[in-house]
Amino acid sequence: MTVVAVGKVKQAHWRTAQSEYVKRLGRYTTFKLVEVKDSVGKGFPDGVAKEREGKLLLKAASSSHRRILLSPDGVQMTSHQLAKFLRDRVGKYGRLSFLIGGPIGFSNDVIQQSEDSLSLSALTFPHELARVMLLEQLYRAATILNNERYHK
Repeated sequence: MTVVAVGKVKQAHWRTAQSEYVKRLGRYTTFKLVEVKDSVGKGFPDGVAKEREGKLLLKAASSSHRRILLSPDGVQMTSHQLAKFLRDRVGKYGRLSFLIGGPIGFSNDVIQQSEDSLSLSALTFPHELARVMLLEQLYRAATILNNERYHK
């Protein structure tokens, strides 16, 4: 399982939380977090920035058999539903990549080449918090699938 995200986590407390969940996930699966360069604010028009980021996202997820977007328009699930979703997708496809876009969203290529789309909430969250929330929910799903106490 891989999480591919645009940009780096800047604040130390989010980096600490991110590192903790990456470490925990490593007990359950081969897990990788990949950060690709953001292009917003680098002198490119938004459309060009989105395309550049999209190419990097797809390249980083190229070894996956299933790409899953994190999008406000995606399907919302409970933690138990996410656990079942992961079990089913990993069982059927193997390697999964979760894609987290930058502040201007995903290019059309990324959207078209992604097979699933999930939403963490109808609410809007800072990018760094959303990344930590995804990692926590992936960890929670792993504990649910392994009948461990964390979720209770």
